[in-house]
Amino acid sequence: MSENNIFVVRAVDLTHDGLGVTKLEDGYTVFVEDLLKGEAAKIEVIERKKSYGFGKVIERLNRSPYRQAPKCKHFFECGGCELMHMDYDVQSAFKKYRLELMIKKLDQADIIVEDIITMVNPYHYRNKVEIKFSQGEKGIMAGFFKAKSHHVVNLQECHIMQKKSFELLNLIRNLANQFNVKAFNLTDNSGVLKSAVIRESSKYKEISILFNIATDEIPHEAEFVESIIKNIPEVVGIGVSKTLDESPFSDEEIRVVHGRDYIKDEILGKQFEIGFRSFFQVNTLQAERLYKKVIEFARFSGNERVIDAYSGIGSIALSISDKVGKVFGVEIIKSAVDDAKRNARLNGVKNALFELGNIDKVLEKWKGFNFDCIIIDPPRKGCSKELLNTIIKMKFPKVIYISCNPATLARDLDYLLKNNYSINRIAPVDMFPQTSHVESVTLLSLKKA
Repeated sequence: MSENNIFVVRAVDLTHDGLGVTKLEDGYTVFVEDLLKGEAAKIEVIERKKSYGFGKVIERLNRSPYRQAPKCKHFFECGGCELMHMDYDVQSAFKKYRLELMIKKLDQADIIVEDIITMVNPYHYRNKVEIKFSQGEKGIMAGFFKAKSHHVVNLQECHIMQKKSFELLNLIRNLANQFNVKAFNLTDNSGVLKSAVIRESSKYKEISILFNIATDEIPHEAEFVESIIKNIPEVVGIGVSKTLDESPFSDEEIRVVHGRDYIKDEILGKQFEIGFRSFFQVNTLQAERLYKKVIEFARFSGNERVIDAYSGIGSIALSISDKVGKVFGVEIIKSAVDDAKRNARLNGVKNALFELGNIDKVLEKWKGFNFDCIIIDPPRKGCSKELLNTIIKMKFPKVIYISCNPATLARDLDYLLKNNYSINRIAPVDMFPQTSHVESVTLLSLKKA
């Protein structure tokens, strides 16, 4: 530790992912992990870039009244829950503040960010987790990747997974060691287990597991599967996929080795069958509140023609189907479109149509028709310029933008504001407590010519 890199600093703010923002005497900015706003500390600067650096706390000189002991022993190594050392009310206020800052930068001083929709119990909410495997000295390790690395944190506890899912994680690890099933090793291509996607239904408590593996099957597969079902009867489906692509976008074959290839869940009274690789909001309770907010913002009269862009398995389209005249879902993943059509049939919904394709191209095809509203729920990278231009050209009277990334939301809103749209309302929803992620719903309307 070089004395030249030791400084005493005070955090004046927090970055979007919860790092303390500090300034050295010469004005150089250093981002420090585990330093809350208002706290002073002796730090070591561990990495220097041209205009900013990163530091770590050596000694904390005062404690913020909003600091709390993280509930999880893996907090400092896991990187999954960046804000668990912060009182939950302060976490929520911080997320709302990030949106307020964004609105201010867009020069929208008259827009008030509504109160954030929080959870009464901000733990054990995730209905889906992707578990990574690696081979340790004492057997297989199972958990999440350590922040900014491919090192697996061998989880002994987790406070955002549902409890039964965590029980299943423990069981899989024990069975892998019992049957001598090794984790896949990328350096020499040995071993079997790459990852497992565990889903747990909030409403019906059903569980499914998809094992992504490197071989044709799991050694002792029949006994392995039988032991899972015997110990956790809530497991209604187990799939195995020999795959290079472990992402939800993979179209590699899944072999169902037990039960069915979906679990059932419910949102706003509509039933959904959720496949092994389906996109579904990871927090079912908050997804309901998010969709209620969409309905509140839209003020549907019952006759509207609505487009649901990035429609996934149809959760938004089907949730609003009895409030509108017709809803058209557009999605680029074929299995999701198949799921959406199946879910429409399951709920007896006749006024929702789903189209496979890139949203930019499908809208181009529909530009001769009149629509009353478009709902967009893009991935973290936000909307493409082509999509925004098509929205502007088609003159949708209402645009409802659901975002999980304030940075790309700001960029896209700025573009719409410069092209005859105005922001009416914006509300944050805490879909991911203990983490720095914030979801939000924004209502925009076309200015009258």
